[in-house]
Amino acid sequence: MKKNLLFIATFVLIFNSSCAQQKAKPVVSPKKANVTLVQIPENTATDKLLAAIEKQYKGKVILIDFWATWCGPCMMAMKQIDPIKEKYLKEKKDIAFVYVTGETSPLQNFNEVMPTIKGYHYRLTNSQFSGLLKSLGIKGIPSYLVINKDGTKSYDNIAEGGYPGDDIITSEIDKALTK
Repeated sequence: MKKNLLFIATFVLIFNSSCAQQKAKPVVSPKKANVTLVQIPENTATDKLLAAIEKQYKGKVILIDFWATWCGPCMMAMKQIDPIKEKYLKEKKDIAFVYVTGETSPLQNFNEVMPTIKGYHYRLTNSQFSGLLKSLGIKGIPSYLVINKDGTKSYDNIAEGGYPGDDIITSEIDKALTK
């Protein structure tokens, strides 16, 4: 019972902390290569968010990672996927690594972690992030979505969540690159 109360209290603090409610815009260090913060207007409708993200990478395979700074499994998965990402970047493959989080990732934490993760980063408003997760049916993070070069979905693990493993990620990216 005490463990449950501790978990609930931690959950409430994370989601209701004043840090998570800040509206300030994140800052990107210009010294970090291959790390880009991309802004989505706050008035973008939930049903248009995924299309707005995909539009930026038309003609490329897109690996979208739904994550948060406070999510231990998310952070472990990012470290695990780094060698895979490096391989595709070194080979100059037509792939965009996209990371989507919300304001539940406190701004200070986001600004500290984001420059260490090569890719394109989106920090959505709480409303946008929760609406996007709900519209896609994502029940937990991390979750992954692979989009083909033509904009069609190639793979997702939205129903089960979690990092699917190096073999599956590599296989799904390779399939999408050959389509």
